[in-house]
Amino acid sequence: MKRGLAGLVATLGLAAAACGERSRAEPSTVSKPEPVTVTVANTAVRPVERTVSVVGTLAPTAQAELASEIEGPLVAIEADLGDRVRRDQVLARVREDEIQAKLREAEASLEKAVADEGRGRPLRGNGVISAQEYEQVRTLLEVARARRDQLRIQFERAAIRSPLDGSVAARLLDAGSYVKPGTVVFRLVQDDPLKFRGDVPERDVPVLAAGQDVRITVDAFPGETFTGHVSRVGAASDPAVRSLAFEALVPNEDHRLRPGFFGHGEVVVRRDDRALAVPRSALSTFAGVTKLFVIEDGVARERQVVLGVDLGDGWVEVTEGVGRGSQVATSGLSKLADGTPVVVRADAPPGA
Repeated sequence: MKRGLAGLVATLGLAAAACGERSRAEPSTVSKPEPVTVTVANTAVRPVERTVSVVGTLAPTAQAELASEIEGPLVAIEADLGDRVRRDQVLARVREDEIQAKLREAEASLEKAVADEGRGRPLRGNGVISAQEYEQVRTLLEVARARRDQLRIQFERAAIRSPLDGSVAARLLDAGSYVKPGTVVFRLVQDDPLKFRGDVPERDVPVLAAGQDVRITVDAFPGETFTGHVSRVGAASDPAVRSLAFEALVPNEDHRLRPGFFGHGEVVVRRDDRALAVPRSALSTFAGVTKLFVIEDGVARERQVVLGVDLGDGWVEVTEGVGRGSQVATSGLSKLADGTPVVVRADAPPGA
């Protein structure tokens, strides 16, 4: 039994020794990795706009509740919902025949008072009437003139006129309705330009200023952009939401935009003419880390980068991680690692 075990151990030892000799004798079969074929693009210097994103609501530049200034029934309505109106345009009329009758009576009374004053003046000069009697005649004249003027004003106010250029946002009464002074007949809005009202976070307030351009989009017109400029910036922050109110004026000559529309906006706070950009195809992102591969002497070198503005044409600004004049891989990224040898495809156009 013992002799059998010893023989087995000896046999295994000889086999191991033979394998070792064979291993030392065989040449190494490990080879260098095959180069990865890639396309490349050079980093580019591009102009970039620095913007602050905001949301807000379009509001009229001015609005008014147009009310009757006299009492009486409405005899005519000459504008309706959505109509364009001009300043001083007649939108409705209150019955005026009674005022006209009172005005004629007042004018007749004024004529008599003028005649009485004309006859009394020489009589006062000749001492026929006293100064007190003459003053009474003059007072009656002034009262008659004031009464006439008052009725003229009421007669003119029988026509309800627009105080602004704008649109009818609401018509509240129909012809035949009885109105009193202060009864609202129309709601009007001035919608050219419109105000875009929104809030900006406190962190963006230092870069916001009146006069800056604003680009606005609304759901009603997808794909279209409307431009305006910042007109006012609030003086105090809202502590509840930590933001500051602002207003922008947006031209609306064709009146397509309507007060009340919700909009997304971008305020252009600065323009950089020499920002560094790379093709989006050169970037890969994993677990929140964005990287690219710089090609140096036929080898891919991994670089983590920080992105800036998306230029919208397939290029993206890079603020950290790569320098000017660098060459970056734009294809085959999944096959690359730091140090991978590469071959640049000669037939690919720049930036492919």
